[in-house]
Amino acid sequence: MHKKTSEMISSTLTSTSMNLFKMQVALSNAHSPLKMERISSFSKDNRIKSLEDLVVKIGYDPSNTKAAEEVIKKKELDIAALKKQLKLPSTHDPLTKEIEETKSLKADMMKLIVEQSIHIKQMET
Repeated sequence: MHKKTSEMISSTLTSTSMNLFKMQVALSNAHSPLKMERISSFSKDNRIKSLEDLVVKIGYDPSNTKAAEEVIKKKELDIAALKKQLKLPSTHDPLTKEIEETKSLKADMMKLIVEQSIHIKQMET
């Protein structure tokens, strides 16, 4: 009877520890996107501040692309610095790469739209 009881307790402890380990892995996987979101939010705040500074410093002129280029450079530097500070582990989400590609395509398209609008304004004048 004692042998069966010890086997039952051992089995219960083993299954509980396995469940605990699975929960810890799930928790760490949930924290990684949260940290990425915090980084993104912080970098957006930095971009807004730098854009406001550039608008005040340069003045508002939609044909001036140097301000947009400076903002993009600052954004990339801010994100790189924040990632180095946090030393985030790589996430195992298969959509992460696809999301990053989509964002880069969106940024490229926005750049093309700005260039086209400038070109159209030049043609109108």
